[in-house]
Amino acid sequence: MAKTSPRSAGSLRQRAYRDLQRRITSGDLPPGKRLSLRKVASSLGMSMAPVGEAFRELNRDGLLEMEPGWGARVRRLDANALRNQHVLRTALECEAVRHCAVHATDAQLEALGDIARALDELIDNGGEAGPIFELDSRFHLRVAQLSGVVSLAESLRTNQLVRMLARGSIITRGLKRPARQHVKLVAAIRTREAELAEQAMREHCLRSTELQLAYLTSDVEEE
Repeated sequence: MAKTSPRSAGSLRQRAYRDLQRRITSGDLPPGKRLSLRKVASSLGMSMAPVGEAFRELNRDGLLEMEPGWGARVRRLDANALRNQHVLRTALECEAVRHCAVHATDAQLEALGDIARALDELIDNGGEAGPIFELDSRFHLRVAQLSGVVSLAESLRTNQLVRMLARGSIITRGLKRPARQHVKLVAAIRTREAELAEQAMREHCLRSTELQLAYLTSDVEEE
């Protein structure tokens, strides 16, 4: 039997990771769902080794909880855990936007403004949840990237994935959102005043926390 090269093994791990991450964050694999290593490997048409590595990576990202001797389970995220993730998110985003306001070029902020306008148009006109989340994720990650601090962008990406586990992560229909919220945030960044940019981001994150917690709470109460 031919041996699997390190490069192909890594490719299989990445494919398994991407497939499972997509299914978890889309809700196809709901919180609490148990995942058998053997069954997942069989469904993906690969051995258990790369799938096991993908499980461990998803566990490090906070999307899975490992169950020794069995496999894994999609992490459950209750209101308290979600609130904690938003506290972390606020700290990361506020620090990122301070650096972004100082270091980003005018051209970079113009491009960021284009993302903000497209995102706000979707939100303000009641667009579909998928494109809204994709653009929202892209916008906030871009702010972190423009901070020039690589670890902020990496940590924020992981935080975004974990927050998607909440049942209110996909969409918050019926809850009022401020109009042109991301465009206004870019305007604050363009002042080049770190304190003003941070205050705008802090208020933005607070509204996001309230919206998601309100949706999560109302959904639980309806059950």
